[in-house]
Amino acid sequence: MISNYKAIIFDWDGTLVDTCGLVLDAHNHVRKTYNYPLWTMEDFLGQASQSAREYYPTVYGDKSDEAQALLYEYVTEHHLTFLKPMDNVNDLLKIINDSNIPMGVVSNKRHKTLNIEIDHMQWRSHFKSAIGAGKATKDKPATDPLLMALNEMDSNLKPADILYIGDTETDLLCAQNAKCDIALIQSDKPRPDLISKYSPDYTCNNLLELIDLIKSHKPSIIKAC
Repeated sequence: MISNYKAIIFDWDGTLVDTCGLVLDAHNHVRKTYNYPLWTMEDFLGQASQSAREYYPTVYGDKSDEAQALLYEYVTEHHLTFLKPMDNVNDLLKIINDSNIPMGVVSNKRHKTLNIEIDHMQWRSHFKSAIGAGKATKDKPATDPLLMALNEMDSNLKPADILYIGDTETDLLCAQNAKCDIALIQSDKPRPDLISKYSPDYTCNNLLELIDLIKSHKPSIIKAC
């Protein structure tokens, strides 16, 4: 499977690390400040298709910058406390490293915070590029951060050369916009609606299933050349 690709790009939150509790708490901290009803986890997952930079102006209007500052202040204070790896992530990274396929990260987490977390997890050596929100002109689902990552990894890389691995509609949209293959990880719950809408190239319930998929090399899941 992965031998068909010249590089692999990962989403971060919900794909390689579990930070849903932190992000939900951070958004609710802002919502409480401005007297909005607090989100449940289901509410949060339903709104996870945009970065705060693009979503907050639609909710907080002229207070968007102030609201984002509150959000990022909360995340900065608490993010390392909440941070933990997804199950089986180290085995996945080892398999890909052993295949000599370069890896990168493209996230809608603020760029500086993303890179602090990568260093905290001691994963810097795994990734040739890590692009977070605000680094490129636009955030996911626009293709800007993905193209920036590819250029940092190898200026000859094209979207058709890579596999993108993510867990949200934002990731599916980004891959669709870039015309690259995607593996959808249903880390929170089954998403038949997204599978029907976007027809991802590969679908797994968790990283262990992705590892099994990589190991299997079944002809039915290998991308046609």
